Amino acid sequence: MSDRYQGIAERFARETAEHTMTVRHDDGLYRHLRFQKPGSGSYWFDLITVPHALIFRGDGESFVFDRLDDMFAFFRGPVGHISPSYWAEKLTSHRDATRTYSKDVFDQQVAADLADVEKDYPGVTKAWDEHVNGVLAEYNTEYEDGARAALNDFEYLPEEVAGEPFRFQDTWEWELQDFHWWFLWALHGIVWGIAQYDAAKQAVETPAGVAQ
Repeated sequence: MSDRYQGIAERFARETAEHTMTVRHDDGLYRHLRFQKPGSGSYWFDLITVPHALIFRGDGESFVFDRLDDMFAFFRGPVGHISPSYWAEKLTSHRDATRTYSKDVFDQQVAADLADVEKDYPGVTKAWDEHVNGVLAEYNTEYEDGARAALNDFEYLPEEVAGEPFRFQDTWEWELQDFHWWFLWALHGIVWGIAQYDAAKQAVETPAGVAQ
């Protein structure tokens, strides 16, 4: 798990630490569960199921998934473990909302390219840093337009090197997006919410004093 994905898992745990579950409907595959901190509207979310669909709705974008009759069976698993790429394929709505520009992805791609040519163009990494972070820098790489402009405008040729300056190649092919934090948060909400539901059902179905 990447540091960013781990950070979302920790954020979810922190922001739902005081959430409780309210069962609004529970009839076979027809369920409506509400999770929120009592007295607060922050980071609330619902899990709603019907045959062949699970709806996540809450304090942000909503998502609808379709894979099995019982979508709880599809998503059920260890809390904290999600499969963003695979589960995104099961969306029937708002697929565009799952991904967004990622500065981390951008920085990693740039660093990899520069590391490959540092030997042939000594100082290129430092020159890039000055290009995007220096006093006269005109680029805001927090946004994709600024990041791509910085890539397109950069060239570097140290005095001791003859020939053509270094320029990034084929940057139009670079994939600079990653999963949106809210989509990842929602996936954690689904897995965690199902675990809460299962625990509550088990507590009701297991007589007091019976060992498991």
